[in-house]
Amino acid sequence: MAIFKSKTVTKDGRKWYFSICYLTANGERKRKKSQLYITKQEAQDAERQFLMERTNTNRVDITFEELYKSYIEHKKDSIKGSTKYCKDKRVKNDLLPYFGKMNIHNIEVTTIMGWMAKTNNTTYCNGKKYFSSYKNILLNDLKSILKHGVKFYELKQNVANNVTAFHEKNENIIADEEKIKYITPDEYNLFISVIGNIVFKTFFAFLYYMGVRKGEAQALTWEDIFLETDQVRIIKTITIHTNERDEFGNKFNITNTKNRKNRTIKVPKTLKEMLLELYEYYKKAEGFTEKWYIFGGYKYLNSTAINNEKDRYFNLVEKTYGKPINRITNHEFRHSHASYLISQGVKIERIAYRLGDTVGVVLKTYAHLFPEAEDEVIDTLNSI
Repeated sequence: MAIFKSKTVTKDGRKWYFSICYLTANGERKRKKSQLYITKQEAQDAERQFLMERTNTNRVDITFEELYKSYIEHKKDSIKGSTKYCKDKRVKNDLLPYFGKMNIHNIEVTTIMGWMAKTNNTTYCNGKKYFSSYKNILLNDLKSILKHGVKFYELKQNVANNVTAFHEKNENIIADEEKIKYITPDEYNLFISVIGNIVFKTFFAFLYYMGVRKGEAQALTWEDIFLETDQVRIIKTITIHTNERDEFGNKFNITNTKNRKNRTIKVPKTLKEMLLELYEYYKKAEGFTEKWYIFGGYKYLNSTAINNEKDRYFNLVEKTYGKPINRITNHEFRHSHASYLISQGVKIERIAYRLGDTVGVVLKTYAHLFPEAEDEVIDTLNSI
């Protein structure tokens, strides 16, 4: 169930219509396709009017899948494209196979509990079971979709609110300090010393010294660097969580930074020198402009290439120095940056701004690295 745009437009500009399924008095399933309307809003209003009229006689019969189409259409202008892409993927993989063909009015608490039992035994492609955190994201998706049904489609109640969240009693409990992996400055120096390629060397140094997310670094162009003031602006990110593709056929979209946390942050001296060297390297290339990507040139640095090179350099460290160092993900360069700043006593507000996070998120993520925060809590409690 959703609003559609017709391929043909009337002379007076009417092109929007709604299409909806319902049950007749004798239980026959029918579809109502409306006339054309000039604006999308008029079609939505007509759809609601039709629903209200049907509610007074027979219950409108729609499936969960149709409800989801309506929900995502309603939300498309208020959520980021990458968020919609990920939600679509989750719903299509883990909700629609179970609820898709069900009449939304027939979904009960026991129905949802049956889905939860099934989901508890669902595994990823690597054979590992879903984590509770992911399963609860699915449950929240379900609640949001049914809430849409309550608001717009005469669903009596959101029964998903009456079930308890997923909780694995036997799920391994991991200490905070074990969740956050990072490399020390000494380990970073070993890692960076084995990299000969100037582009990758500067890229990984940028992740470590600036604490940005991988996508934020990939999206940077030379227009975002102000070397005369030792600053870089972080205002966008590259995501592959999209159905759009670039000229090379790769999934690609440039969007706002996470939580739309734009910032302009300082570049340390060592990294500035590397960026200047990289700039001179690119200036020699034919067709170079300031619009080129800092990491990659006329085309942004591919995520697969980044991952492959990172693993190769970690192997090379072990081969060169005869000892392994902590192998971290691209995102854990960000953790390494934050952990070092915390160890040096940098104020949490400054760290949060540099990372593009809130103080609350930084405290939650790196709580075990802030022993003084726990001391402040005890001091406050002792004063009661």
